[in-house]
Amino acid sequence: MKEKRIEKEIKKAQKKGIYNPKLKLGIVALILVIGTVIGVSYAYYTGTSTNTLTISGTVSKKIKVTVQSGGNGTVSGSPQTVDYGTQAAFTMSPNAGYQYKSVSCNYNSNTSHSGNTLYITPKTSKDVTCTVEFEEIPYLRTKILKANTSKGTISSDNFKTGCPTSSSDSCSGVYEMEDYNSSTSLNYDNPGGTSYYFRGEAKNNYVQFANKIWRIVRINGDGSIRLVLDGDIGTSEFNTEYQGYKYVGYTYDNGTPCTNASPCKSVDIATNVEEQIGTTDHGGENSTIKAKLEQWYYDNLRAYDNYITYGTYCNDTSFGSGSETGTLYYGPYTRLWNGSSIVKPQLTCPDPTANSSESQFVKDGNHTYGGVYKLKIGLLSGDEIVLAGFKPTNSSGVTESNYLYYTSSSSGYFWNSSPYVSSIDNDSVFVGVLTSRNFSYSNDVAISYSVRPVINLKQDVIWSGGNGTKESPFVIKN
Repeated sequence: MKEKRIEKEIKKAQKKGIYNPKLKLGIVALILVIGTVIGVSYAYYTGTSTNTLTISGTVSKKIKVTVQSGGNGTVSGSPQTVDYGTQAAFTMSPNAGYQYKSVSCNYNSNTSHSGNTLYITPKTSKDVTCTVEFEEIPYLRTKILKANTSKGTISSDNFKTGCPTSSSDSCSGVYEMEDYNSSTSLNYDNPGGTSYYFRGEAKNNYVQFANKIWRIVRINGDGSIRLVLDGDIGTSEFNTEYQGYKYVGYTYDNGTPCTNASPCKSVDIATNVEEQIGTTDHGGENSTIKAKLEQWYYDNLRAYDNYITYGTYCNDTSFGSGSETGTLYYGPYTRLWNGSSIVKPQLTCPDPTANSSESQFVKDGNHTYGGVYKLKIGLLSGDEIVLAGFKPTNSSGVTESNYLYYTSSSSGYFWNSSPYVSSIDNDSVFVGVLTSRNFSYSNDVAISYSVRPVINLKQDVIWSGGNGTKESPFVIKN
């Protein structure tokens, strides 16, 4: 019968997910092309009367799902053809520094994502096209560089004069320097790359972190962010002992040298018990100032430890000139302060070295002092202080504002980690002089000067507000 043929054709259409317009079905089954039908009655004409046919089951419609990128990334796995109500999965690949933001589709669809996998479930009978938008990840380091355009590099001659030298001096800003020199014979390793360091007045380098105000020293070559406290934590001797070369060491009597290939590390000062603070994986004794800094970290920063990374700290005990049997001048003296017309600060840290006839750092058998450290907290190096604009001189320095200057100093001087000179009777380490913004030297390591903590934020910390000014410092997302 004709009714049976119509019923057969409808079932075939149901099975294939199509609607056959040649059937004279009147108002029959437009829902067949839409999707799911369970227990729906369809009217059709036989020529003389109208009959009703009830069909139960699921009608399937194949839908093409196309996903495209709106820029700053790509999407793979597109297009896909799926049944109505069936999920299609696509892989998103945002460009470096970008992340998924949103997706929009031209027809009704359910969308969700997990990580970089995007799920689209069409809720329509029509082919679907969706567009994915990616947005820039608000890394703090990105916000810093956007607020402070790099001025490139500067000549070594400029470091001799300091910055700024007058109210009209345009030296203040962000400059570039390599953290890694592949031509050197020393065994340098991380961080490598280009470092962006602040110099002069630097108005856009304030950071609020751990309920304290810090100044940005530089973005390291690995993308981490070096901060110095905008103030100090009181005073300390560098070492309470001072008669012996080794007391310029941030640690001394180490079992093995602290080198780039094998830097000295401290125990986990955020989780270890207080009595164990400051011990190193190379053995040896801690300087007085190292113990003070790590105790302060334990007391003040351990709750923020997940934001802080191990940074490279340089206690440069490389050989400069002189003799270990008399007066020994270290590498920082040679490149920063020996009265030459050129000053050459650097961000790489030399391995401890000796002249050809003497072992500069071997004492009491195979013990050593100073070198390269990987730490959660430390001091500025003399090189960083000169890069910041403090004038390398023992006389008048920079008279204008410099970001390392602060008014509430505990002593008028602050320690750095760069040794100056050693002899049998006395050891000296360079200091920063706040009153005249110059880089000078201490009389000996046993004098108490201000202590300014330095930390390194991880490269992926997220900005949550502020523009880096004193009134609106950068803030990190918790």
